[in-house]
Amino acid sequence: MSADETGRRDRKRQQTLGHLASIGRRLFDRNGFEAVTMEQIAAEADVAKGTLYNHFPTKEAVLAYAIHQELGQDLRKLTTLFKPDSEFASGVAALLDAHAQWCEAHREYLTPYLRFRFMDIQAPAPDTDSTGPNDLVDVYALLITNSQRTGKLRKDLDARHLATLFHHLCLGALLRWLQASKLDLRRELAAVVDLFVHGAAAAKQSGKRG
Repeated sequence: MSADETGRRDRKRQQTLGHLASIGRRLFDRNGFEAVTMEQIAAEADVAKGTLYNHFPTKEAVLAYAIHQELGQDLRKLTTLFKPDSEFASGVAALLDAHAQWCEAHREYLTPYLRFRFMDIQAPAPDTDSTGPNDLVDVYALLITNSQRTGKLRKDLDARHLATLFHHLCLGALLRWLQASKLDLRRELAAVVDLFVHGAAAAKQSGKRG
């Protein structure tokens, strides 16, 4: 098979994935995630059930693809607000504010999405063929690299490594918020940023005891 034929097949596959995920997301938004079946997605997309299952084994997989499809679009918009030398502390604030806003508006999707991702913890984020990042870790790594360059963050660990660690801290805050609805997600994420940048050591007391 020639490179052109392979490229056409890949583009057609990505178009099909995007179409099916968009249909699924529309049904989830309209009817609620739990109420939607794979059969309904196939019927709405006007494809055979076998075609849908060939691309997505479960409706959780449809949801995950749709979420990363939207995330890729949102990240492309957000990253245009960053300067090439934007650093972690300033850049991540806008990023996490947008993340919190999305999570608050789509809370019902988070449990099935996270359950799906945890089923295969080593699997990469769904490949939506985005021209830019479709995972928060990609942007965290960029901001961390800039802060390492200026000496604001440690350099003995790779930026991608640090970005993954930060992402896991944010995931912990998200899980805590999902378990306790009265928590403020923005406050939880702000605490994660402070912990990541300054550590968990107690602040030193200044002055002498009288």
